[in-house]
Amino acid sequence: MGLFDRFKRRKGDDDVPSTGGPSGKSVSELKEFLSTHEGVEGFIEPPTAVYAMTLLLVAWDGEYLRRPVKHAKQAGKICEDAGVPLYEARKVGYPKRMKDYERGIKRQSVSLEDLPPLEVTDDRDD
Repeated sequence: MGLFDRFKRRKGDDDVPSTGGPSGKSVSELKEFLSTHEGVEGFIEPPTAVYAMTLLLVAWDGEYLRRPVKHAKQAGKICEDAGVPLYEARKVGYPKRMKDYERGIKRQSVSLEDLPPLEVTDDRDD
C-alpha cells in the first residue's frame, strides 16, 4: 500500500454518496406517509456529494417526508403504486405550501360562508 493509495477512488465509487441507499425502514416510512396523508405529491431530488438520491413527499397542507431511494425507478414505482404524481425537484422546484409549513404557516380552508357579505355601493353623484 502506497502513501497516497487511500486517496484514490476505487472503481465503481464514482457516484456513490457517503450516505448510501435506502433501508427497508425508509421505504416503509414513505409508504406509511402515502397511506396516511391526502393530496400527496412526490419530488425526486438528485444525489449530491453528501446525500443519496431522495424522494420528497409533500402533503396538501405542506407536511413533508424526505427519505433516500436507490434510483429514480424505485421512486417512480413507489409513487405509481400509490397513484401519486412524481416531479423532478431540480426542474419544477419545491411547492410553496412546503415552505409555508416550515415557517409555521398553516393552510386554512375558507368557505363562502366565512367571507363577509358583498356590499354594493353606488358612489356616483347624480
